[in-house]
Amino acid sequence: MSRLLATLCLALLLSMPAHAGEREVASPPFATAEALVAWLAQHPSPLDRVPPHTRALFLDALDFGPRGLRSFPYGELAHELTTAELAEVQRLLLDEAMPLTGLDADEAGRLRAARDAGTLTVPSGAVLTAYRDWRTAKQTTDATEAAIDRLAAEHAAAGRSAGEDLRLLHRAALERAWLHGDDARIGTARALHARLQALGLATRRDHRDVQRALLRAGRVEEARAFTATVPDADLPAVPRLDVTRRLPDGAIRIWQIEDDDDTVPTLRQDALDLDARIVVVSAPGCGFSRAAAAAIPSDPELSPVFAQHAVWLIAPDAIADAAALREWNRRNPGTGILIAGDAAQWPVPLDSTPQFLVFIGGRLVERIEGWPLDGSGRDAVHAALLRAGLLRSTVDAADAGDTPGPTSEHR
Repeated sequence: MSRLLATLCLALLLSMPAHAGEREVASPPFATAEALVAWLAQHPSPLDRVPPHTRALFLDALDFGPRGLRSFPYGELAHELTTAELAEVQRLLLDEAMPLTGLDADEAGRLRAARDAGTLTVPSGAVLTAYRDWRTAKQTTDATEAAIDRLAAEHAAAGRSAGEDLRLLHRAALERAWLHGDDARIGTARALHARLQALGLATRRDHRDVQRALLRAGRVEEARAFTATVPDADLPAVPRLDVTRRLPDGAIRIWQIEDDDDTVPTLRQDALDLDARIVVVSAPGCGFSRAAAAAIPSDPELSPVFAQHAVWLIAPDAIADAAALREWNRRNPGTGILIAGDAAQWPVPLDSTPQFLVFIGGRLVERIEGWPLDGSGRDAVHAALLRAGLLRSTVDAADAGDTPGPTSEHR
């Protein structure tokens, strides 16, 4: 059965009313998608409060394995449910809830009122198909990316988008702008955002996504100006940038976070030497990153080499989180985080965390992804450092190469 047909069948099942006398169904947490569908057909849940296309996208993205649910792809729901409702869905599906942020009650009420009044019309077939193909593809293709880019640009240029078409294309355009940072995609995203804002349908999350896309693209002053236009959105302060230090051509740019108490943080531009360097791409919000940061300083073999050669780095859009990172650095002086100045200067994407990148003579020689909690992450990093010559041992290291492991997407 095709994914589209399966999704439509799933949506139809969820819309069917429950009937007395139906056979007993499994209780949460669920081991299979079928058990979840059967339960939802007979019980109310926050998923009843999202539009059918959003519910179908969410359910289609759930990944069940032999031991039950393996992921919680909440991105679509975060644009429709309140924080409390999002937590309720988590409790339904997961043994432990993560601290996720959804809409506030006013935002959710405004969207639902617009939907009830007919202002938020259902998405058109062309937009929903393009969005679904782009969003749900296991691996996006040039065709799916070109289709969503073209529709977003056309609707931005026409200035007539409304309803759910506008919201879906706005969401896609912001992600595409965040990923690529080019003038055309940022212009499209900002045009759609202005339209959504004029209709009173832009949320704090939407404003935050605009700010982050601008910061990731290096448009710091543009991000600062945008932030000033939405004071009620309570966006993080865009920090001051100290660029008084002149860097040589080709230098790997990073931002040092000044340890001061100013409300607006200050970032000082500096250069990073990659001659013999371990770069840990990490994020305080990533549980695997936190586990690595807690374990490595007390490891008798890893601690000395990390103290001599390692820096902890986060992707450029984290400029928006400079105040929180400053606090993290104070609490964790041995694993203080720097902010990358330009993602394009790095040989791998910086959005997956944690990653352990080993450079010798400026060249990437080892890359380890993840920090599994079973101890294999430590062993993989140890082996990589042996191969790179930063550790000495009489035991031969495993073959060189990329080593995958559990990671968290930093977005």
